[in-house]
Amino acid sequence: MTEAAPPQADPGRWIRAALVILPAGTILLGIASFGIWQWKKDQAADRSFKYAMALRQNISTAGIERHAGILRQALGKADWALSIPAFLESTMGAENMGYNVRRVRLGDGQSIIDAELTGKTRPREMVIALVLYNGGAGKVEATTLAATELLSVAHEVTGESVARSLRFAVIPDSADALQNLKEGLRRDDERVMHLFVLGAPDSDQMARVKEVLETESKGTRVVARPATAGVQETLQSAHELKALLIDAAGRP
Repeated sequence: MTEAAPPQADPGRWIRAALVILPAGTILLGIASFGIWQWKKDQAADRSFKYAMALRQNISTAGIERHAGILRQALGKADWALSIPAFLESTMGAENMGYNVRRVRLGDGQSIIDAELTGKTRPREMVIALVLYNGGAGKVEATTLAATELLSVAHEVTGESVARSLRFAVIPDSADALQNLKEGLRRDDERVMHLFVLGAPDSDQMARVKEVLETESKGTRVVARPATAGVQETLQSAHELKALLIDAAGRP
C-alpha cells in the first residue's frame, strides 16, 4: 500500500499571515502608545490643575494694597521699564500664581508680559485683559491700580477651567509693543474675541489699540474699563472684571 505523501508546507500562507498580523500589531501598538501618552498628559494636567488651585487667593484689600505699593514704587523708578516686567513675571509665575509667564523683550529694555488660562475647547479664541504702562507721571496711579486689578483677578482665577483662552497681558504703551502683540496672535493663529483695556485708556490709546489689532474688521468686542481711585474701588472693579472675563471665556 502506497503511503500518502506528507502535505507540502505552503510558504505563501506564512507570508500572507505576516502581511496581516504585522500591520495589525503596528496599529495596536500605536493605539496603545497614544493611550499611554494621553494618560500621562492627563495626569500632568491634573497635577498642574491641583497645584494652581492650591495657589489660588481670593481678591482682597490686603492683596490690592500689597501689589499697589510695589507697582507704585516700581513705576516711580528711573528703570521702571525693567522693574515692572520683573515684578510681574515673578508675581504671576509658577511659584506664586501657578502661571507659565511669557516675557517678550523689546527695544529700550522694555518687555511684554502675559500669562493665560488656556481654553479647553476653543483655545485659539482669546479673551484678553490688557494694561498699557509707561513712566508718565500723570498715569502712575491709574496704571498702578489697573495692573493691581489684573493681578488680583489672575490670582483668584488660577486653575479655572475655561472654554476660550483667558490671557492677562501687561505691555508698554508703544506702537512696537502693540505690533508685537498682533504678530504673536497671527503667528499662533489666535483670534481676539473680547478685549478689556484697563485703567481708563484715553482716546488716542484706544485708537491705536483698535487700529493695530484690527478689532473692527475682526469683530472683536472692545471694552475700555474705567480707572479706579483707591483700594475699595479697585476691589469692587476687580470682582466685576472677574465676572466679565469668566463670562466671556465661557465654561467648557
